[in-house]
Amino acid sequence: MTVAAVFTTAFVAAVAASNESTEERTTAFLLIGTIAAGYIENLTLSSTAYLWDPADIGLVTGVMGAIRTGLSAIATSMYSSILATESSKYIPQKVIPAALAAGLPESSMESLLSSIALGDFSAVPGISADIIAATGVAVKDAYALSFRTVYLCTLPFGVLLIVAALLSPNVEQYLTDEVARRMHDRGEKGNQAERKEVVDA
Repeated sequence: MTVAAVFTTAFVAAVAASNESTEERTTAFLLIGTIAAGYIENLTLSSTAYLWDPADIGLVTGVMGAIRTGLSAIATSMYSSILATESSKYIPQKVIPAALAAGLPESSMESLLSSIALGDFSAVPGISADIIAATGVAVKDAYALSFRTVYLCTLPFGVLLIVAALLSPNVEQYLTDEVARRMHDRGEKGNQAERKEVVDA
């Protein structure tokens, strides 16, 4: 699990180096990172309950689900906030010089920035195909920088993941043939009594 944690942390954070021209590399990084994350998730979901009393398996599973949901909500809101903050900083920083260099009047800049979110530049005074093309390239560059910050912010979570993996106990000793309570196939002797016992249990 420790190796998978390192792979997840390294390859997901490495997506920060991506831009609009590195689609194949970005896909490879995300594929490796998410496969490693999926391995960790499946391993923890299937083995964590072994560390607790069999009577508490339902409770443990429910608490795990609640923790995952809560942390996912926190992470999603955090990343969304970071992306919104970074894009509002980088889009004007990249778009304004590109649009001015392509010939857009400075008086139309506010209208251009408002039109980016809508994807419709028809209301921008003095707009042209060249300006739209230059704006598109600048917006891609701005979002690449914005997402770079988002992916770099996964590093603290990755460090916590690696530490948790290092501290996780070995569950191999619990992988036995022992069944805490058998609900069927208890033998043919005294079928009615056996079934009644199972129901009563």
